[in-house]
Amino acid sequence: MKKFLILLFFLLSISSNTLGFIRDSEIENIIKEIVGPIADAAEQDKNNLKIFLINDKQLNAFVTPGQKIFIFSGLIINSKNMNALEGVIAHELGHITGRHHIKIYDQLKKSRAITLVGVILGGAAAIASGDSTAAAAIAGGAATAGQRSLLSFSRTQEGAADQAGFSFLKKSGKSLCGIISFLELLESLQGYKENAYTQSHPLTRERIRDAKYAAKDENCENINNNKLNKIKPIEFGINERYKFIQAKLIGFNDPENTIKSIKNNSNFSEDHINYALAIANYKLFNYKKGNNLINKLIKKYPSYPYFYELKAQMLRENGFLKESLKNYLFVNKLLPGDSLIQIELAHTLLNTEKKDNINKAIKILEKAQIKEIENNKLWYLLSVAYGKNSEIGRSRYASAYSSYLKGDDEMAINFINRAKKITKRNTSEWSKLIELEKKINFKKK
Repeated sequence: MKKFLILLFFLLSISSNTLGFIRDSEIENIIKEIVGPIADAAEQDKNNLKIFLINDKQLNAFVTPGQKIFIFSGLIINSKNMNALEGVIAHELGHITGRHHIKIYDQLKKSRAITLVGVILGGAAAIASGDSTAAAAIAGGAATAGQRSLLSFSRTQEGAADQAGFSFLKKSGKSLCGIISFLELLESLQGYKENAYTQSHPLTRERIRDAKYAAKDENCENINNNKLNKIKPIEFGINERYKFIQAKLIGFNDPENTIKSIKNNSNFSEDHINYALAIANYKLFNYKKGNNLINKLIKKYPSYPYFYELKAQMLRENGFLKESLKNYLFVNKLLPGDSLIQIELAHTLLNTEKKDNINKAIKILEKAQIKEIENNKLWYLLSVAYGKNSEIGRSRYASAYSSYLKGDDEMAINFINRAKKITKRNTSEWSKLIELEKKINFKKK
């Protein structure tokens, strides 16, 4: 599998069972805030765009049919600032407006070369498809003339997406300096040995040249020399909140290394560092230290909801349910209508084992279901809640849906059949069972 990291896109759907996806209210809301102005500039309805965060260290992003944008956590962690991510998102929106993902998908279908998405994607496709042949072709450079023709087509589209992206950045008042520094980083990682025919995008040096030309009216010389005052309290603008999600991902993904080296990160203020350290200590079962660090941040910034969310999570997982519930209720007040927060609140209510709280959890989960119909944790919690409430038919349906979302169709059918035995025909519950059964059987065809 290729070891160097590239900016690219691909066009096959990816199941959440193949790659690890991150669901996090803080990260998702900040990314949506970043995407909004650029989507407006691209004349795309930001409410129709679906953003997915993949837990993988690659510097990568891509789009698929259905206006889905996939962003790798490594891209967020390793970008010097938010502007680099803005540049990548603008590029991906260039693919969407140009309908490149659909064109390439059709081309691949015609050529019966679906597995060659591995060649286009590099490492990500081999992970997504499990196709070792594609990975071997990447490593060995065994592309045929027909394959090179397909890749050449995608290179052309990559260049068009770049130009569209530059236009969207300018129209939305964003700088092009971030995408330049990002492409320079990619160039330093790739080297110059690639065969042009096996690239799914223009050579990085060409892309840098084009980006610099587009940014000729900007002064990008000192883009990476923005030193922070590590002591002064930060202002909660989008740029600083972006650094908080970088710190969060670092703390969760590599807690041991975070403890050792995060203080050397010149891109972070003391507050960003403390956030990462709070998470890292919590992940390494040092609850007391993690709790002390998050309490410091709460004292300094008493209206930032996600510090309370982290505290609530730490409290729940360490058995302090009463305090955890208090914090989740407060976060829910600060972020009314946030479905992911509602799911965590319901989780905590269920853990108390109190009858009233079980009923409250069911109501909260049924409300959150409107936005989070494909959230596996929601369905799992519903199955538990209905079971505790002696609603066994509904519990089995929720278990069936949870199994369906995990890709375990056999288990889903098993739960459906068990639910049918205790569910009256011609009821809404019966109709839901039949509808889910049809979905599963259709997928098998």
